[in-house]
Amino acid sequence: MDYRRLILALLQVYSWLIIARVVLAWVNPFPRNHFLQQIIRVTEPVLAPLRGLIPLGKIDLSPLLALVLIQILMRFIR
Repeated sequence: MDYRRLILALLQVYSWLIIARVVLAWVNPFPRNHFLQQIIRVTEPVLAPLRGLIPLGKIDLSPLLALVLIQILMRFIR
């Protein structure tokens, strides 16, 4: 398998994990849900540093910024 295709696939999966985290935050499931905890554990290292870049009070735009940056990176890799 080509390394570029592997990296693109991993970035796509990570994008879906970020989207799942956002949707689950809206639904607000049981906070101790193991699935939700795993998604947070995987996505937080990317979202935490981005959280301070766009301060808008209680609105967290870090997932949107992360998705945009991932898309830019994916276009660069292609």
